[in-house]
Amino acid sequence: MLKNEITRDPLFQDLNEIVANLGMVLCYVKTSKQGATTQVFVDIAKSEGETGIDDCALVHNTILPRLSMKYGREELYLEVSTPGLQRNLRDVYELTVFKGRRVRLYCLSRSSWVSGVIEQTDEKEVILSDYEVEDTAEKGERAVIGLEDIQKAKLDYKWEDMKNVRVK
Repeated sequence: MLKNEITRDPLFQDLNEIVANLGMVLCYVKTSKQGATTQVFVDIAKSEGETGIDDCALVHNTILPRLSMKYGREELYLEVSTPGLQRNLRDVYELTVFKGRRVRLYCLSRSSWVSGVIEQTDEKEVILSDYEVEDTAEKGERAVIGLEDIQKAKLDYKWEDMKNVRVK
């Protein structure tokens, strides 16, 4: 089941505007304590185009002073990364972040994976365009899937979708 809590996280709220001002979207934030070290993991994506290492470095260098102030004398470890090609989606919020991207959703009602492009999402459902249901011959232009029906979700990477992408 997808959670619906990331946007309520105080750290997410604190960093979201900063990352947005850099032209990127904050996908995910997680903190954990490892001994005396506070670890902060941040995933970002560009609003337009592919996200690269320079984008991660920019966000890292921008938010590190803010986090240093927040956590004071604690030892701090910060990792900023991209979402990855086949990212497991953890929160409903991520469905809005990846609008226009291909995803795979495991639907309880179909007992199968449904893949398609996120066309629209709201607090109750997600609409996929150009969808297909694995293990069946079902395909179509649009599928409406209730969020409560989604057990797992992940980005769906297909080489065919990447034929027009240029590597820098």
